[in-house]
Amino acid sequence: MSEIPTSHLPLRIEEITADWLTSVLGERYPGTVVTEAHIGTVIAGTATKVRLLLSYNEAGHGHRLPPTMWLKGGFIRHDYTYDKSFVNEAKFFGTWGLKLDINKPQAYWSGWDEGVQGLVLLEDLAARNATFGNASKAMISIDQQAQALELLASMHAKWWESPELKSLKNFSTAWEAAGDIVMQMLRPDYFEACINHRRCQAYVGPYRDRERIMAGLRTQWARGRDVPQVFAHGDAHLGNMFFEPDGKPGYLDWQSWQEGPYMHDVAYSTIGNLKVEDRRHAEKDLIAGYLAALKRNGVANPPEFADAWAAYRRHAMHGFMWPFTPEEMQPIEIVTAEGDCFGAAVSDLDTFGALGV
Repeated sequence: MSEIPTSHLPLRIEEITADWLTSVLGERYPGTVVTEAHIGTVIAGTATKVRLLLSYNEAGHGHRLPPTMWLKGGFIRHDYTYDKSFVNEAKFFGTWGLKLDINKPQAYWSGWDEGVQGLVLLEDLAARNATFGNASKAMISIDQQAQALELLASMHAKWWESPELKSLKNFSTAWEAAGDIVMQMLRPDYFEACINHRRCQAYVGPYRDRERIMAGLRTQWARGRDVPQVFAHGDAHLGNMFFEPDGKPGYLDWQSWQEGPYMHDVAYSTIGNLKVEDRRHAEKDLIAGYLAALKRNGVANPPEFADAWAAYRRHAMHGFMWPFTPEEMQPIEIVTAEGDCFGAAVSDLDTFGALGV
C-alpha cells in the first residue's frame, strides 16, 4: 500500500486489466498472478465503485484471495468530482486504517498519486451477507444507532486529543478555509432551485434564509475547534454503513477522515440515521451512552453532558446541507430523506440559537 507513479494508476475503467491487478496484488501477496479479470457492476457516485470478478494462479489461491473485489476511485468524472477524496481514502487504508480496530471492509491494496488518483481494492461485503444503509428505504433502530455510536466512541477514544492528530488536516479549519463544495451548493440560483423543491420541504422559517445558513455554517466551523478533537470519520451517514447479518454495524466509506470535533460524527450520524420521532425520543440517551462509551474506551475525562448537548445542537448545521447535495453525488430520494431528518432537527434543537446567528 503506497504512493505509486501516475502511469500505474488507471484513470479509466478500460485500463483495469489482469496484468495491472497482478502487479499491485503482488506487493502484498507475493507470487500472485491474476489469470482472468472481468468487470462486473459499476456504481457511479462521488467515487466510482467497480466490481471485479477474478481468477488466480495457485499462489493467489494460497493467499486465499477472494473471487470478487471492488476497486474504488475516480473513474467517472462529473462537475462535483473531488480528486482529493479518492486520494484520502486510499491513504486511510494504507496508513491510519492499518492501526484502527473498527468494523470496516478489508483492503487488499491501496495506492495514490497526489492530485491525480487514489485507488483501493476492497473486500466484497456480499461474501459476509452484509446489508447496506439507505436512508430512502429505511432508517435504523435506536438500538442499532446506539451500536453505531459505540463504534464511533471506540474510534474517537483511540486518538482523543492526541498530538499525533496534528499531522492531519483539521475538519473545521479545512471547511472554514475553503468551503468549496458547500459554497457551490449555496450559489443563489442553485440554492433557490433546491429550497423550493420537495427536498427542502422540512426547512421552515429562518432555515430558508441563505445568508443565515452561510453564517451558521461558518460559525459551526469556527466553534468546532472549541471542543475535543479526535480522529473523525467525517462522513458517518447511513449510506456509508453496512450491517452484518446479526445487525452489527460497520463503516464503508473513508474519503473524509481527518482530525475534527468529536461531535461532528455523533450529530451527523444520530440525526441522519433515525426516524424523526425516534431521534426526538432517544437523542439525549444516545449522547449519554456515547459519553459513557468514551470512558469505557479509556477517555479519562469525557465531556460533561451539558457541553455535549450544546455541541450536538450546533453540529446539526453540517448535516443541514444534505438536501442541497447535487444528484451527481447522491440520489434525490436519499437527499430528500436526509433533508426531512435535518430540517426537523435544526428546528427542534434551535440550531441557529445555539450558534448565535
